[in-house]
Amino acid sequence: MLLRRLPSTAVSLATAALSRRYTSYLFSSQRRLQSFNSISFYPTISLLSFCSSSEISPEFTDLIADQSSKRGPLKPGLYLVGTPIGNLEDITLRALRVLKSADVILSEDTRHSGKLLHYYNIKTPLLSYHKYNESQREHTVLKRLKQGEIVALISDAGMPGISDPGTELAKICVDENIPVIPIPGPSAFLTALSASGLSTDEFTFVGFLPKHAGSRKERLVASASETTTQIFYVPPHKLGQFLEESSLIFGDSSSGGAL
Repeated sequence: MLLRRLPSTAVSLATAALSRRYTSYLFSSQRRLQSFNSISFYPTISLLSFCSSSEISPEFTDLIADQSSKRGPLKPGLYLVGTPIGNLEDITLRALRVLKSADVILSEDTRHSGKLLHYYNIKTPLLSYHKYNESQREHTVLKRLKQGEIVALISDAGMPGISDPGTELAKICVDENIPVIPIPGPSAFLTALSASGLSTDEFTFVGFLPKHAGSRKERLVASASETTTQIFYVPPHKLGQFLEESSLIFGDSSSGGAL
């Protein structure tokens, strides 16, 4: 999938369709370039899973209800719930229980998240919550939380607050002594890193690079000086630009590999 080879001082891996918004992940560390032809991430999984109109079996829904009755009601607070990054089955029973028990689910894209809820027969109402309306929603959400409601926050894919909305709301809740409960779930960069063959002893999650060319170059220069694995989120339409800019900063290469 890589359009060109990265320099010898960088090791890189690109994957596709782990989510709709960041479908390429690049990992670089100051080591020789390696080949990752043997690694497959099945780039069509995301489209197939989230476009599915089927529902989960009634037996599974009963299992969730049974677990809820055994553990008792959830405590009020803000629940940060990890959601699938491509395959709808990559979700925990605890996450489903929270989504089913919540009074409202804050969702980055209600149409996208609606498919997940439909698949698991979850009827909890959705309320849009994204980077363009975060500040406007804060007052309403805080009011509901202070009234003792259970509010679940999800992103389109992965953990809320990790290159996705959620960080500011969590900060406000902590300042207001409102419980913030993380519900562990899938993380795109950790999933890809675990299969990359790169060092996981130490790594830096850079996330998305700045839009401004000068700031972007400054960040790449800082990463080039690191000896640990560097992790970038790169939109598919920006991949060529990333490879061109990083090659100039990391150096030239005479060998390498690509997916």
